[in-house]
This record gives sequence, structure tokens and C-alpha cells, in this order.
Amino acid sequence: GFTIQLFYGEVELANITLKEYKSSYSSWPASIEYETPNYKVWAGNFATRIEADRALIVVKKRFSGAFILEKKM
Repeated sequence: GFTIQLFYGEVELANITLKEYKSSYSSWPASIEYETPNYKVWAGNFATRIEADRALIVVKKRFSGAFILEKKM
């Protein structure tokens, strides 16, 4: 599957990003993931790349640094 990464860095900023995302978008779930040494904010769980691309167009309006990430199973 695919997800959109909105942010990576410190936990405080990850929490702010998650709250900002949730106040703007409710179509796709979001969560904070931890990979040493950074916290990452991921949005959506898309089965296909085309679904993720469509969502990215919408999300990039507010989160310009967002990109698609292919999740390892």
C-alpha cells in the first residue's frame, strides 16, 4: 500500500502537524509513526498509487513538502 508523509522530525512538531492535518482533512486517517531518530506523520492508507496521487494533489495545497511513500509489508 501507499501513504502520504506530511512531516518528519521532533515529536512536538509532529503533534502540531497531525492536529493541523486533522483540522483540515477528514477523508483519510493520519497517525504518528516513530523511526529512529524521527517522528513521521503519515496520512491515508491507499491500495494503489493512483489513489495516493489524487490525495497528494489535495494535501499538497496545505502541506507543500508532502510526498507518497510506499509502505513495506
